[in-house]
Amino acid sequence: MHVTSLDLAEAINPAVLEGGAISEMTIDITAHKRAEEAIQETNHTLQAFIQAAPLAIIALDADGRVTMWNSSAERIFGWSKQEVLGHHLPFVHNNKQDVFLILCKRALSGELFMGVEIRQQKRDGSPIDIRISAAPVRNAQGNIKAVMGVIDDVTERKRTQAVEALLYEIDQLVLQGRTLNFILSHVCEGLVDIFSYPLVCVCTKEEDGCVGISAQAGTHVSHLRNLHDALCDNTSEDQCPTILAIRKGYTQTSDTQEPAFIQYRENASGYGLQSFISVPLCIQGKIFGTLNLYALKPNAFDAKTVRLLENMATRISVALLTATDQQLLQLQGAAMASIAHAVFITDCKGRIKWVNKAFTRLSGYPAEEVYGQIPSLLKSEKHDVSFYQSIWQTILSGEVWRGEIVNRRKDGGLYTVQQTITPLRDIQGKVVHFVAIHEDITDKKQSDAHILYMAYYDTLTNLPNRSLFYDRLHRELAHAHRNERMLAVMFLDLDRFKVINDTWGHTYGDQALKAVAGRLKGCVRESDTVSRWGGDEFIFIITDIIQPQDVAFIAHKIFNEMSSPFQLEEREVYITPTIGIAVYPLDASDAENLIKKADTAMYHGKERGRNTFKFYTQERKES
Repeated sequence: MHVTSLDLAEAINPAVLEGGAISEMTIDITAHKRAEEAIQETNHTLQAFIQAAPLAIIALDADGRVTMWNSSAERIFGWSKQEVLGHHLPFVHNNKQDVFLILCKRALSGELFMGVEIRQQKRDGSPIDIRISAAPVRNAQGNIKAVMGVIDDVTERKRTQAVEALLYEIDQLVLQGRTLNFILSHVCEGLVDIFSYPLVCVCTKEEDGCVGISAQAGTHVSHLRNLHDALCDNTSEDQCPTILAIRKGYTQTSDTQEPAFIQYRENASGYGLQSFISVPLCIQGKIFGTLNLYALKPNAFDAKTVRLLENMATRISVALLTATDQQLLQLQGAAMASIAHAVFITDCKGRIKWVNKAFTRLSGYPAEEVYGQIPSLLKSEKHDVSFYQSIWQTILSGEVWRGEIVNRRKDGGLYTVQQTITPLRDIQGKVVHFVAIHEDITDKKQSDAHILYMAYYDTLTNLPNRSLFYDRLHRELAHAHRNERMLAVMFLDLDRFKVINDTWGHTYGDQALKAVAGRLKGCVRESDTVSRWGGDEFIFIITDIIQPQDVAFIAHKIFNEMSSPFQLEEREVYITPTIGIAVYPLDASDAENLIKKADTAMYHGKERGRNTFKFYTQERKES
């Protein structure tokens, strides 16, 4: 117990004086001295503990002036004990909005609070995140005479959490398919918030070899263009940390011992930027660009900060690689979705997983109706089972299948495509998907068919023309020769047909020829051929006959069909034919001679009065 003069005065009570006499008292203060020494020793121990504590321990009197400031407070905030004792806290402004000031006033009013996290400033102006617990200190009468506070520097923890949060946000932006420039801008803004740097930017290599600014953030962005004018000036590339970082592939800082940096440092200093760092960003082993940060104080980028930023750059580079790949996939997907050919993707079992717009236009099936379906919903029944089995055998073996296929639209219409099916393998080489591309060739097939038809058919009667007749006659002669069979050529000419053209005009003549062609086709078998030779002449191939008289039966059938009048609009017209017949191999063994002799026989019939048929014989006799 500490004894004061006041204590001693109170100990000498007048009540002990009797009869005006003063009694001599001997006061033994030995116990008091020992207690005082013990308290002092405890105080010294407590002071040593406070000074050695890793947390800042401070005390404020009722007026808010500092009465205690330990060494950790000096280290955390940057002010020495001599600078703050007896003064108000230097980092607290007399502003009602200052959180720290509000907390102090709450403690002085008797409130106890624990672990409140706020942001303040250090002596050098840099921000610091602190976690504060405070309690009021009361005297013996219970009155609050001071505030005791314990403060922990949580800047690194908060910064680490903020960095992880930023990296998570970047990953989410990648998954959302945001553009590369959007992601880079978010990176710059996030770093400005976390580290309170006045300027952060990302520079990237351009196709022309120059370095451009892709994203930027901070209070000093207006100075960025002046700082980086050297980026596109190849003559000064050694003076620019960004270009050196790209060229050398490692981090460049303001304290790098590069003589050429002197001019760049002076230039940056002119804008109040005392430190800078340029960290390479790599994608697939190639320098993509640099992450550039500037600080207001010298030597801001110590070894610990450099390692942190390099680790961040590595993580950011991974995200940028994913974003680049995703943008490429989006571009490819957009291309696939917009190309003219129909495209669909299936899994290894043939279930449709994706179709483009051209597929919907071509097939008539909306995407939502085909997802999960198999391509057989397009089956047209124009191909047999073996055709589809062949396709599956090819693609399941990992080979590409190409070929024409006829499909059926949702509305039942048919269309023809040139189909290519490509198997896609996983990293183990297993086929996991198929990509099918359909080129609609329906119009082309129709056009080709029309061109072919025009080349081989008579446009008026739709009968085979001379070219197709010759082709079939050569084929049938070869067949007859191999099988030792007979065939006949009949040459038919319409009697006095010129009268119809001259009397009523060619329109009536064309109608008559079409009507005659229709009747003639009905007089022969499916294996036979009737062709328009030209004008009012028709020619037949009668196959697989046993004897010449078999042809005579067909000739009589023709005469019977032609005996009825033809109705040409309001007119009835009678048309009779004359037919000449030549038989293979009796009359000739080649196409030209068979046609010539059938024609000769027909003229003999004309000479005999028309409306008849004649066989050709060596003796030119009727059979």
